[in-house]
Amino acid sequence: MKKSTAISPANIAFIKFWGKKDPELNLPFNDTFSMNLSCCLTTTTVEFSPKYKEDSIVVGGKEVSGGKKDRVIKILNLVREKASFNLKARAVSENSFPEGAGIASSASAFSALALAASCAAGLNLSEKELSILARRGSGSACRSIPSGFSEWKAGNSNDSSYAVQIAKPDFWSLADVVVVTNKEEKKVGSTEGHELATTSPYFKARLARLPTKIRKIKKAFFKKDFLTFGSILEEEAIDLHLTAMSSNPPVYYWNGGTIDVIHATQEWRKDGLLGFFSIDAGPNVHLICLGKDSSEVEKRIKQLKSVLFTITNKPCEGTHLVEKHLF
Repeated sequence: MKKSTAISPANIAFIKFWGKKDPELNLPFNDTFSMNLSCCLTTTTVEFSPKYKEDSIVVGGKEVSGGKKDRVIKILNLVREKASFNLKARAVSENSFPEGAGIASSASAFSALALAASCAAGLNLSEKELSILARRGSGSACRSIPSGFSEWKAGNSNDSSYAVQIAKPDFWSLADVVVVTNKEEKKVGSTEGHELATTSPYFKARLARLPTKIRKIKKAFFKKDFLTFGSILEEEAIDLHLTAMSSNPPVYYWNGGTIDVIHATQEWRKDGLLGFFSIDAGPNVHLICLGKDSSEVEKRIKQLKSVLFTITNKPCEGTHLVEKHLF
């Protein structure tokens, strides 16, 4: 057995995943579309060895237990099954950005884990196989495997639900200025939010609109029609949070800072500075803009009192191996 280390980006979903038609397999109800984030990264080192008597999971210097550890062990068990051995593992992971705050830390975490663990076990999985494995830990993790821009095909079985690249990182010079208004772990995790999604009276209405919405946003993307692209992007973000807020019980991810950023973005557009918001399951806002405008967007957004800090990203490489290990 060898020690392997992978780095993987988080991703921002332009068309989102909310609600699972198969919670065990993390199968979504709809296709999704995303961009990898160059400065929101997880690095994970995995080693299987006879010297380990039990699986040890360390994230950010702290030993992980409970449900979080169980999710990691689930992936390790799938790898052990594929590799036909029962060796225990040590997995150490570090994030370059806040964990559990609605910036897709589980996406980068489980995609990095899938590659590091499979390589440490001596497996040589294809991109499709890695995407499927990552999805078993966190649905959105499957989108971080390919480079650049990805589409996750919802599928209806374990083997038919995975992400594929639809454009390379340099296809379009977009930027994602992640605006952090709260760096603490959110009170209602995405897993719980997914479970509640179908209780919303708006859930089916959102699903019914999605095929048309996906066609329109992909057409705008490939034409590089930023105005149309951005308007659909915002509509989709609102639809997701409308569903969450109207579930039973309701889930409120936004805070005052979220509203401040939305209002500021709308005002800037009146002045000709184009940026559009997207919000995952958390209070922090992703401002999508053209690469040439990212410095100005970042400069203006930092002037808001409710903004703690920003992380500016561009489209980037997907999950990949590195030689420098964490232990």
